[in-house]
Amino acid sequence: MAMIYFKIVEGKPFWYFFLRKWLGLIFSYAYYGRFYVFGKKNLPPAGTPFMMVSNHQNGLIDALAILFAMPLRYAVVFLARADIFKKKSTAKILNFCKIMPVYRQRDGRESLGENAAIFDESAKLVGMGFPVTLFPEGRHQEGHYLGPVKKGFARIAFEAAERNGYPENMVIVPVGNHYSDYFAKRAKLCVRFGEPVRLSRYYALYRENPPKAMTLLAQEVQTAIRALMLDIPDTEHYETYDFLRQVVRPDICRREGLRRCYFPHQWQADRIFAERLERMAGRTGFGGGPMQALRQKTEDYRKALAELRLHTQDVEKPAGFFELLLHTVLLALGLPFALYGLCFTGLPVLIGRRKSAAIAVRIKNRMLRSSFDFVLTQLICTGAFYLVYIVAYWIIVPYLGIGTAWAWGGFALLLASWMLTRAFWQDYMRYACCALRRFRAFFYRRQCRCLQGLRAELCGDFLS
Repeated sequence: MAMIYFKIVEGKPFWYFFLRKWLGLIFSYAYYGRFYVFGKKNLPPAGTPFMMVSNHQNGLIDALAILFAMPLRYAVVFLARADIFKKKSTAKILNFCKIMPVYRQRDGRESLGENAAIFDESAKLVGMGFPVTLFPEGRHQEGHYLGPVKKGFARIAFEAAERNGYPENMVIVPVGNHYSDYFAKRAKLCVRFGEPVRLSRYYALYRENPPKAMTLLAQEVQTAIRALMLDIPDTEHYETYDFLRQVVRPDICRREGLRRCYFPHQWQADRIFAERLERMAGRTGFGGGPMQALRQKTEDYRKALAELRLHTQDVEKPAGFFELLLHTVLLALGLPFALYGLCFTGLPVLIGRRKSAAIAVRIKNRMLRSSFDFVLTQLICTGAFYLVYIVAYWIIVPYLGIGTAWAWGGFALLLASWMLTRAFWQDYMRYACCALRRFRAFFYRRQCRCLQGLRAELCGDFLS
């Protein structure tokens, strides 16, 4: 049975908000390269009874993305799988972070009865002004698509409304998370808060027929979440279509007047891709001949790129001599700073990555790799190494014979340089890998010209 300490969840200690702000800075500026937040105007005033429901694709990172996107005045409460609350110490830490357990069918039918107390506490918290947040799919998906939305959140919402006298201002705020990459470091992330769904429209139906009211509310919220995310409709061939969207995205951006390097515009182009894909399949279905031919052509193109170890961007516009010269100059100029950052922050990052990857393999859930990576790499390993560096610095300072002001000035500069180069060397490595591909494409110019024709044919078939 999961342990829970309701009094800890209901508290608002200073350290909770302090740690949330500090971790938010690490999450937004060190772990992710770009973190975009849209729709804050859709959030009700703090203290208003409301809930949030979101798509679920990336384990703990989804919850952290919502938490750090929210203004600090909101004390957000999350519901998470109950099996991680079994240890007393772990349960207290999670409750301090305002995370409560919820039981699922896979935890055993006898455990589902424990949810009554959790739902009752959730309803109480909503009335107290805590935005209770759920991921109603029941599990995280392994890609850019939305699973079936279950009705558990609707039950909590109506119980909260009933408990608080059916307030007219109670709403459900849909949330959409979108990632440029689930596993790459310094990736891009976008969180969108959608138009609130007013619960008062369902009160009369709920009094008459609760199951029907919950079903209709779940359907409306599912539609609202889908409008905030990328939902690739055919999960059976997800990998193929996910590659195809990257191939055709530049052409969609040009056609729609979108900036191809701006992540929110990439999201818009990807949404257009998914809508176009669904329309194409509407004629014959995803198993029809035209869709099979499109998938086959996409796979042929992907295999050809894999043989050359290139990305579709390298084929779309091969590098010229002056571009390669510029890459060489920039790599040479940035190398000393990258080496400095690698020396001081590279080891904890590499240790954390290897450990998180090993844990994800052991538990057979690759979508939790980023969750373990953030905790191990950004918090535990990096924090421990920084502590060692700081202690070593102040041990060495007395032997340098410098004044107190100079010692503190040097300490401030070291801390600043560690933080800046910690992100820089990771960006540098990604840029270096991109530059190497550009060099490779330059030497495979003839093969790239052949692939350009295949790419143009593929884009023409999709966008015509």
